[in-house]
Amino acid sequence: MSKPTLIFCPGAWSPPTAFNPLIEKLPEYTSQTIAFPSVHQATTIKDLKPDIEALRNVVQSECDQGHEVAIISHSWSGLPVSSALDESSRTERQKIGTKGGVVKLIYISAFIPEIGQSLLQTQGGVPPDWYIRDEMNNTVLSSDPYTLFFHDVPNGQEWAQTLRPHAWASMNSPTTSASYLEIPCAYLLCENDRAIPLSVQEAMVERARSKGAVITTEKVKTGHTPWLVVPDEVAAFVNRQIE
Repeated sequence: MSKPTLIFCPGAWSPPTAFNPLIEKLPEYTSQTIAFPSVHQATTIKDLKPDIEALRNVVQSECDQGHEVAIISHSWSGLPVSSALDESSRTERQKIGTKGGVVKLIYISAFIPEIGQSLLQTQGGVPPDWYIRDEMNNTVLSSDPYTLFFHDVPNGQEWAQTLRPHAWASMNSPTTSASYLEIPCAYLLCENDRAIPLSVQEAMVERARSKGAVITTEKVKTGHTPWLVVPDEVAAFVNRQIE
């Protein structure tokens, strides 16, 4: 049986190249990475819809070719992932006699929003004090990306320089679905995460489980971007979820 296509969904501010070190550890898979409009067209974005469509289009293309798909979601990308996968699960496609479909959601310290929640609402409706808004361009940056996201990464300062302004509107736009209730999930909990503390990660997982989500969890002793610290461990985690 062929392996599923891996579709990598970077977090806020992050370019598609963010996942390259992990993709290199998974050469046996076909991989694609989403370039979210909220990062690459940040000043033009009015809501979450362009990000949802960007992911949906790639997933739909793979599914229509009869391929199975696993989604790897980091951080903010849990928002578009929740809303982009309606009628895309393998189970739903089998019901109508079509091949392919999404077989697994793999979260790496990612947000799991309730239907109708924006990213800010998952954080109590108040922006973190480390958000720096550019109201003229309607974007937002982190005040100290190295300390928050890359403090344990060997070349963390270099990775911090790759981040770009992110559309403020997509931080306030609500999700429309909850794909994690329909598709089996795995969540890699990052114990030393400074951006999304471990307790917040665990609370989101438990809330999703209480609504019926099937989520297995593992832990890694890293900060927010574990594949840049222990890529072999994260690659092994991905492999375990889709064996």
